[in-house]
Order: sequence, then C-alpha cells, then structure tokens
Amino acid sequence: MRFCFFAERQVGIGSAAAAIEPYIRAQGHQWHDVTYLEQNGIIERLPLPRRVAGTMRGFLQVLKTVQRERYDALLFLTHNPAVFHQAAIAKTPTVLWTDVTPALLDLQAVHYDHPTDRFLPVQWMKTALVRSTFRRAALCLGWSEWARASFVRDYGIAANHTAVVPPGIDLERWRALGRVSNPLTPRILFVGGNFERKGGKLLLDVFRTYLRGRVELDLVTRDSIPKEPGVRLYRGLTPASPELFELYRTASMFVLPTQADCFSMAVLEAMAMGLPVVVSDVGGISDIVEPGRSGYLINSNDGSALRSAIEELLADPSRSAAFGARGRAVVEQRFSADTTAHCLMNLLAQCARARSTV
Repeated sequence: MRFCFFAERQVGIGSAAAAIEPYIRAQGHQWHDVTYLEQNGIIERLPLPRRVAGTMRGFLQVLKTVQRERYDALLFLTHNPAVFHQAAIAKTPTVLWTDVTPALLDLQAVHYDHPTDRFLPVQWMKTALVRSTFRRAALCLGWSEWARASFVRDYGIAANHTAVVPPGIDLERWRALGRVSNPLTPRILFVGGNFERKGGKLLLDVFRTYLRGRVELDLVTRDSIPKEPGVRLYRGLTPASPELFELYRTASMFVLPTQADCFSMAVLEAMAMGLPVVVSDVGGISDIVEPGRSGYLINSNDGSALRSAIEELLADPSRSAAFGARGRAVVEQRFSADTTAHCLMNLLAQCARARSTV
C-alpha cells in the first residue's frame, strides 16, 4: 500500500511531525510539508492579507500532490490542510490527526490571540466545512482524550470513528543517561515560546518572592525578558538545538504553569530526560502526567499550588528522582515516535482495506 502524509510544521505540531517523518519515509510512503508559504511565489507577491495568501498556498501545496498521484490512504496533520479538499477525502480513505479541534481552540482564543468570527453566517459556514471534513474522514484521531471527545461532542462524529493516538518523540535523542543536576544549586527549566501564555510571568513571580537565591531559573522563550539575578534567558533555540538539550540535561525539574495549551511536546522531552515536571492541568496535558508519580498537575494561575509543588520537589530529592524515573518509563511506554508512526500506518492500512471491501 502507498500512503501520503501531509503535515503542518508550526511549533509543537512541527516537532511531532519531525519525530515520525523518518519512520514514515523508511517504509516507502510519501511525505509532504504544508508550509502555507512559498518563497517568492506569485501568491505571496499579491496584495493579499497574509491569512488569505497562506490559505491559498496551503490549498495548492496539497492539490498538486493529490492530483498527480493515487494513494491507498491519506493522513493530514492537522485537519486544517484538509478542509478545502473534500473531493479528495471522499475519494481516498483519509485519517485526520490533530491536537485540537476548532471548537476547543475557540475556548482558548483569548490566550492564543486566535481570531473568532463574530459574523454568524461566516461562523456557521466554517463550522459546517469542518464538520463535513470530519464526517468524510475514515477516522478522526486526537492527540489526547480531550481532543478526541470534541469530535463526538462538538461535531457529531460517531465514537467508533475516533481514537486517541498521542504524538511521540525520538527516545534515542532524548535520553536521561548523562543527565547532571547540582543539588546545591537546583535549576528550574521553563520552555515556552509565548512567555505569558505558557505561564512564565507566574513562574517569575514565584521565583522572585520565594525562590531567589535558592535556585536558578532557565527560561527558554522567544520573548524578551529583562535581566535579573538568578535568571538566565535563552532565545532563538529550536527543538534541535544542542544548547536546549544541554539545558534539559542539567536541570533539576521542568516547570510549565501554562494558562492554555492543547498538548506539550516540551513536557514529553523533559520526562524523557528523567526530569520531574510541574505543569498546569489544561488541554490534553492530563494524558501525559501522572499526578504524584511523574510530577504534579496544578490549576493554571495558581501561584500557591505552583510554589508548593516546587518546594516539595526541592525538599525531597528521592521523590524528585522517582518522579523523573517514572516519567521516562511513561514516555518509553506511550510516547515513542516509532510506536506512533507504526500505529498511524496500521490505522491507514485498516482504513484502506475497509474501503476496498465496500
């Protein structure tokens, strides 16, 4: 069988795509990135709003492939590139794999600076188009139970046409072996592109009030933060940066008091590196962390709970080490990139076989 994978490449989505791409290609299947951009392309030179130009470019990037060749099944990461290809979805068994549905994203719109359509006819049209995309798909996969449930609740998709397939990471790259932590000066690691949405300001407040002089704080973000004692700022790092890996290797714990999130590849990376984690219980993150075993889940914007979780890990190194070991085991069992890739390929094969028997 021949499958074709279409993948967006933004932030966490891009990390998940990069992790499974080698396994997909190794099996001889096609892989196409949907970038919504072509350098010096005709569309990009037109006087169009950026979102409109991006949508047009994404449409053409998919169209060229589905028109040129025939495949036994298609997979889209996420559903966004699929919505304008209803004919292709109807013709070829298609699996949609996403961390969030539009309905769930709208609930977090204020945190993501995500525009919602106030003009009701446009809102209804978009919802109808997404619902049609989900219903035409052979299978709708969520990264988490939070995402999977939205297919059923918000779009009326039959539960037996949905499932959960979490993303995976490269366990050979993210390894706890060789990790170094200085118990005399513990280091707290925060990784979040959008500093405010990811809870960086809350973490800084707790650090300034209760932790300065006792720990060091490493902040990896794209935003600019003023210099201050005990805080190190790292900007411009990518998931492939050796410097980022070194920060995970030398950290004592990973803390992400995020206000809004769909999932978190950074949490998976931290757990794979044997770090105990303190994370907000938002989106699908509860599928990752086992409270009291691999880390702590706290309510977002709860500075008291954040401080308490950090203090408990600082006060009990043996518990911290046990959390880290359990986190590594969980990632090995449930979040390996090769396991994810083969699960997706098996589901595509099942969908293709089901169509051929109709």
